[in-house]
Amino acid sequence: MVGAVPRMRALRGRLALVRNGLGAAVMPPEVKRLALTYSAKFNDGHMGPRKFWRVFLPRLKYHNPDVQMDVTRRSTIGGPATLEIEFASDKKAVIDCQHKHENEIVKALIDLTRAKQIPINERDSVLANEHLLEEARLFRAKAAKMAKRAAKKEEERIASGVVSTA
Repeated sequence: MVGAVPRMRALRGRLALVRNGLGAAVMPPEVKRLALTYSAKFNDGHMGPRKFWRVFLPRLKYHNPDVQMDVTRRSTIGGPATLEIEFASDKKAVIDCQHKHENEIVKALIDLTRAKQIPINERDSVLANEHLLEEARLFRAKAAKMAKRAAKKEEERIASGVVSTA
């Protein structure tokens, strides 16, 4: 099992990514609920809403714990992808998310709700960059290990005299 210190080091970086960046904004108290609906399959323009859910919704929830955030992932392919915003005055606004990039969705949400963007904390910025660099290093190491394993397997296949039919 991994020790507490390495786990906390990784979690610090992930938390810094949640606290900072685009989408780290405080919404006004009039915003009561966000409801994101999209298809679980990313065909037909549902990749943007999916990435919005994965990247930006945790940031928004971190800074707005009182806002109810519901996500509905439909199992059917296609259909509308929407972000519904409910205000305290029973007013509702809908953002069409289909065929939109996740950055466009979050910018439209911030503009519509008049949310205040949180300034980037210098310490968190350093932690987030270190975390991203470590993730990239681990990815490269994994790719190198897989390439080495594939080369060894190919070498064993050639040594055994088996001819590939592909």
